[in-house]
Amino acid sequence: MTSWDQLLMSARRGDAGPLRHARRAWRTLLDLRLPVIRPLAAVLYAEWSLRRTLWPLLLKILYREPLLRYRCDHVGRRLRLGGALPLMMGNGRILIGDDVTIDPRNTWVVGFKVSTDAVLEIGNRVFIGYQTTISVAKRVRIGDGTMIAGNVQIFDNISHPLSPARRLRGESFTLDEANPVIIGANVWIGGGAIVTRGVTIGENSVVGAGSVVTRSVPANTLIAGNPAVVIKSIAD
Repeated sequence: MTSWDQLLMSARRGDAGPLRHARRAWRTLLDLRLPVIRPLAAVLYAEWSLRRTLWPLLLKILYREPLLRYRCDHVGRRLRLGGALPLMMGNGRILIGDDVTIDPRNTWVVGFKVSTDAVLEIGNRVFIGYQTTISVAKRVRIGDGTMIAGNVQIFDNISHPLSPARRLRGESFTLDEANPVIIGANVWIGGGAIVTRGVTIGENSVVGAGSVVTRSVPANTLIAGNPAVVIKSIAD
């Protein structure tokens, strides 16, 4: 323990010596409250409110959106970025439609070393929630008007080889072990759901929170569970 750590410990215990009153002085300082000078506080509060509003807007206009448009093959009108850019990896194509909202901390892996033409296609009026992961070796298509809640994971591949020997050698999965994921229009995917390779989710369907979707889903259907099963049909 350093001399500084020993002094801090002595002060916390209130030991006799030059720091015997330090604990009481610190508590007094924590209880200190300055008087509120209302005109000054009003100016400071207005500055804080303006900075809180303008700074994210400037970041979006001058930094985040230009970088996203540079990386993507197409980005439509009225894009709404809820925060930082998605973490985008791979050299595949990304197409984003009009009126799309993207929350922070997304991860998009589009294209692996086995891929030849990986494509992530996001339709119009799509909402992608916080901390969503999308992994594309072949193709993932998200239909118009679809809402994806937070912490959803969508994979068109198995991520790693099934063979332990191949994993130990650091090999990738093969392209034959990937299958496109197609999500229809106006689908709602609940928080924490996982959508696996080869799945098609029909239009207007709802995936319950925490579900693991391993099979294709008919249109106008509510599914839930692990693995997800049909709960009921959804009326128009």
